[in-house]
Amino acid sequence: MRRARTSVWLAGALVLLLGGCDVTSTDKTPGRIKDGTAELELTVTGRPTPGSLATAEHVLARLKARDAEGLAELAGDDGGTKDDAERWIARWGDAAQRPATADFHLGEREASVDVRFTGEHTMLSLQLTPKHEDTPYDDTFTPLLRKDR
Repeated sequence: MRRARTSVWLAGALVLLLGGCDVTSTDKTPGRIKDGTAELELTVTGRPTPGSLATAEHVLARLKARDAEGLAELAGDDGGTKDDAERWIARWGDAAQRPATADFHLGEREASVDVRFTGEHTMLSLQLTPKHEDTPYDDTFTPLLRKDR
């Protein structure tokens, strides 16, 4: 009888331990590898927040991959169209293949990032606005593709 209780207890503990795990998933690839940001040769200056840094990295990864559709998705409906994204790819796609330095400037709600690519004379000025206007301090940003210099 005691052995049966111990077996039931161990089975229950095993179910609890494995219940929070996705045992069927075999993909252990880190997110930074999947989204392309691990491939960036990026030096960061200034004081980015985790959200502003992640957004800038995703924009640069899409530029490097020449992924206009993905860039337009990042910008969303208010940040720019696919035409805007294609214009960015045409302008910055070659430069994004090289190492870059991103200098972050945070405002009260918005952020700007000046990106200098090695060998490029001009600078990409990336404007980031809060993703959700009703919760501007949740550290999620949308890039504005219409506002580049």
